[in-house]
Amino acid sequence: MTVLIMLFRKLARNRWLAISLLAGMLCCIALTSSMPIYKNAVLRYMLVQDMDRSYEQTGNHPGIVSIDITMRDDNPTIQAAIMNRLAAYWASNITDGSLKLQLDQRIMETVRFALTPTDPSRVDAEEKRSAKFSARTGLEEKVRLVDGVLPKKEVVNGVYEVMVTDNALVELKMLLGQEYTIDDPRPDRQPIRVKPVAVIAEQDLSDVYWSRATLGPERNTLFLPEELFNRDFAAEGPFVFAKIGALAAADYTSFDIRTAEFMIGLKSNMAADMLGSYSFSASSSVWVPGSDAMTAYADREQTLRNLLWSLNVPLFILIGFYLYMVTGMLIERQKSEIAVLRSRGATRLHILSIYAMEFGLIAAIALAAGPFLGAGFTRVLGSTSTFLSFVDRGALEVQVSAESWLYAGGAAIVSWIVGLVPVFLATGHSIVDQNRAKAREGKRPAWQTFGLDIVLIGLSFYGYYVFDQRMRDLVKLGLDGKSLSADPLLYTVPTLFILGASLLLIRVYPLIVSCIYRLGRKRWSPQLYSTLLLVSRRNRIYHGLMVFLVLTIGTGIYNANTARTINGNMEDQIWYANGSDIVLRQHWENDAPPASSQGGPDQTIASASRINYLEPPFELLEQLPGVEWAARVFVKEGSDAWLGNKSGKVRLMGIDTDAFGEAAWMKEGLLPHHFYDYLNLMAPDANAVLLSTTAAEHFGAQIGDVMDIGWEGLRPTRFIVYGVVDYFPSFNPNRAASPEETQENLNPMLIIGHLEKIQNELAMEPYEAWIKLSPGADRQKLLEGMEEKGIALESFEDTVGEIAQSRLDPFRMAINGVLSLGFIVSLAISFIGFMLFWLLSLQGRMLQLGIYRAMGISFRQLLGMLIVEQLLTTGAGFLIAIATGWAACRIFVPLNQLSFDPGTIVPPFDVISDNADIVRLAVATCFMLAAALVILAWLLKRMNVYQAVKLGED
Repeated sequence: MTVLIMLFRKLARNRWLAISLLAGMLCCIALTSSMPIYKNAVLRYMLVQDMDRSYEQTGNHPGIVSIDITMRDDNPTIQAAIMNRLAAYWASNITDGSLKLQLDQRIMETVRFALTPTDPSRVDAEEKRSAKFSARTGLEEKVRLVDGVLPKKEVVNGVYEVMVTDNALVELKMLLGQEYTIDDPRPDRQPIRVKPVAVIAEQDLSDVYWSRATLGPERNTLFLPEELFNRDFAAEGPFVFAKIGALAAADYTSFDIRTAEFMIGLKSNMAADMLGSYSFSASSSVWVPGSDAMTAYADREQTLRNLLWSLNVPLFILIGFYLYMVTGMLIERQKSEIAVLRSRGATRLHILSIYAMEFGLIAAIALAAGPFLGAGFTRVLGSTSTFLSFVDRGALEVQVSAESWLYAGGAAIVSWIVGLVPVFLATGHSIVDQNRAKAREGKRPAWQTFGLDIVLIGLSFYGYYVFDQRMRDLVKLGLDGKSLSADPLLYTVPTLFILGASLLLIRVYPLIVSCIYRLGRKRWSPQLYSTLLLVSRRNRIYHGLMVFLVLTIGTGIYNANTARTINGNMEDQIWYANGSDIVLRQHWENDAPPASSQGGPDQTIASASRINYLEPPFELLEQLPGVEWAARVFVKEGSDAWLGNKSGKVRLMGIDTDAFGEAAWMKEGLLPHHFYDYLNLMAPDANAVLLSTTAAEHFGAQIGDVMDIGWEGLRPTRFIVYGVVDYFPSFNPNRAASPEETQENLNPMLIIGHLEKIQNELAMEPYEAWIKLSPGADRQKLLEGMEEKGIALESFEDTVGEIAQSRLDPFRMAINGVLSLGFIVSLAISFIGFMLFWLLSLQGRMLQLGIYRAMGISFRQLLGMLIVEQLLTTGAGFLIAIATGWAACRIFVPLNQLSFDPGTIVPPFDVISDNADIVRLAVATCFMLAAALVILAWLLKRMNVYQAVKLGED
C-alpha cells in the first residue's frame, strides 16, 4: 500500500505528463485491439452477405447441413448401431445449441416390399406392387391435403394408415381407403396391413424443409407418422432399413467465423466421424450448400489481418514516437532526481523497478479501457463511406473477444517497454554526467552523426524500386496484383521516406535560420535577435517537436491522398465500365422460334434466318421521373470489319451523338481533346465512324479511309474513318489475358458509328438505353414509373448503386476506416504533444523569461518573442511536413496500383488529391498555435519577475 501511495503521489506531481502518457497508451491499445474486433465483425458481415447472394442464386439455404446414409448391410444389429451413432453424433454436434436451428429433420426409409390387396374384389390383385415405408420429422405440418384425411398416429384395428402422393397412387394402382397386406416382412413376423388415407403435396416448395428431397420422386413410398414409425419399425424391427438421414437448417445470419469453420469441418469430416468402423456397412453423402461461400474465409481472414496491420504500421510508428517523446519529457524533468538516487547507491534495477511500477499502473488503466475504446474505433471503421466521410450504416456487429484482449495485452506490454527505454538511458548518468551533457548541448545529435536521415531515405527509395519492378512485372505478365495490396512495406516505406526527409530538412534548417540571423543581425529588434539566435544555436531542443509534427502532418497528407486515390480510381472504373447513371435494356418483341432442346433441321433453318424485332417506344423512358437525358446505344459484339486485305472482329457501337454526349460519363484527360470534340467531328456525316487506337493499328487505318462493316447474315455497308480515340465510354482497350486467344485478337477493337445509319443499312436490333438522371433524382420513383408505364426490362444497371455497394467492400472499408481514423488520431495526439512541449518548455525557461522582464522587455515584446519562436519551429515544421507529405504522395501513391490489376485498369491509374485535406491540417495547426499562445500568454501574465530572479540567485 505504501508503494501505491508513493506512486500515486509521484503521478500527481506530473499529472499532465501522466495523463498524456495514458492517452498515448490508450490509443495504442485501442488501435491494436480494434484490429481483431474489426476483422471478425467485417468477415462475419462478408459471410452473411455472400451467403445471402448464394441463396438468391442457387435457392439452397446456406445454413443447411445434411447427411444421407445408405445401408449396405442388412444385419439388424449393425443397422441399429449405425442409427444410434447418427443420433448420438447429431445430438452432440448439431442440436447441442452451438447452432441456432430453424429446422431439425430426420428421414427414414425401409427396403421395398410386396403389396397385395386385402380384398381382391375391389382392387386388381394381379398387379405387381412394390413399396417402402418412410417417415419424416414434421411432415404433416409441411404438406397440404389433396384428398382424404391425415393418418392417425396409432394402429387402428390392426391397420397402419399411411399418406401417399398422386404419383404413388398411379404407380402402385392403389385406391384411397382400401387395405393392402405386406406379406412376410421377415420370416418370423406377422403380416402387416396398411391403408392409404391421404393424398399429399408440398405446401410451400420454397420452404427449407424441402431443400434436400421433395415429394415428386416418391412414386412408391408410403408415409407413416414419425412417432408411429419409431415405435413399431425401429431398429431390429420387422423391416430392413435402406436409408436414413438427417437435415438441419441453422439461421445463417447469426453465423460467425467460428461457425463457418465448424460447418466446413462438418462437410469434410462428418461422414468419417459418424460412421467410424461401420464405413464398410454403409455409404454416406454429406451436403452443406453454404460451404462454397464459407471456404474462402480462412484466406480472407489472413488477407484482412495483413491489410489491417499494414495500414496501421505508420500510425503505430507515430504513436511509438509520441510515447517515447512524452516519457522522454517526463524523465527529463526527473533526471536530477534519478542522478541523486544513483549517487546515493541505488542501482539501475532499483530505479527501473520504480518506473516500471509507475508505467505499469498507467498501462493497466489503459488496458482496462483500451478494448472498449477499440470497439468504438471499430464502429468508426465500419461507418466510413469514403475518406473522412461517415454514415450511419449500423452493419457491423462489434464484439470484444478474447483475441482482442490478447492483442490489447501485447500492445500494453510494448507500450510499457517503450516507456522504460528513456528511463534505462537516464539511469546510466550520474550528476557529473548530467553537468557534462549540459556543457555539450551544442554537440551534434547521434542521428546526424550516423546519418540516419540518409539511411532512411535510401531504404525508402530501395522499397520504391522493389515495388516499381514488381508492378512492371505484373503489367508485363498480365498478372493480378491484388494479393500484394496487403504488403506491410507498401504502407511503411512512405513513412520511412517522410521521416528521413524531415530529418534531412531539419539538419539543414538551422543553417537557414543562421543565414537569416546573419543577414539582418544589425537591424533586428532585441526580441527577434534573441529568438533567431536561440533557434539557430539551440535547435536541438526543437528536433523532437519538429520531427513529431512532420511525421504527423506528412503521414496525414499521404494517407489522405492514398485513400482518395484508391476511392477515386475504384469509382472511376465503375463509371467508365457502365458509361452512364442507368444502363438498361428493354424487352423487344420478335419472331424468333422457341429454343429447341435438341438440334435438328428445323433449328438449323431458324438460326440461318433473320430475326425481326419490334422496337418498344423509347419516348416512355424519356418521360420517366428524374430522367434528364436518355440515349439509345447499340452494341454488337463480334461484328466484322474490312479495310483493304485486313479483316477482324470488332465491337460495333451505334449512337445518337447529341443524346450520347449528354448522357454518357467520360473522365476528362483521357483523350487529347475533349470528348465532345470527337462527337462533334462525326456528327455532320452519317457515314463517319471513330476507331479505337487498337483497331486503327490492326487495320492500319488513317483518317479518310473507307471501311466495310457488318455481321453474320448481313451485307456489309461502308463507313469513313473520321477519328481515332484511345478510350470511349464502356470500352476497355486492354488485352485479355487468355492463353487460348491468338496474338491477332488479344487487343479488343471498337468502332463507333451513327445508330440511324446502322439501323437503316444493316439491321434493327435491340439497343441499350443510357440514362442520365437529374441531380437528387429518386431511383425508387424511377422504378415505380417504369412499372406504371408497363416497361419490361431485360437488364438494369445502376451505377450509383454499384458504387454504393463497392463502398461496403470490407477491404475498402478497412482502407477508408483505418486511414480516416489514423488521420483523426494523429491530429489529436499531435495537439497533445505540441501543447505538452510548449508548456514544459515555458516552465523550464521561467528564469530566462523572468530575466528578460527584469531587463525591461515588456509583456507584449515577450509574447512577440514566443510568437516568432513558434513560427520558426512549429510553422517551419508544418511547411516541412507539407513538402515531405506532398513529395511522398507524388513518389509512392502510384504504387497503390498494386491494389488493382495494374495491366487492365481503365481509366488509367491517377493520383487524386484534395486541397481540403491540407486546409484541414492548416486549420488544425493554426488552432494548435493559437491555443498554445493563449496558454503561454496566460502563464506569462501570472509570472512574478521577482520570483524568477530570486530563483536565479539561489
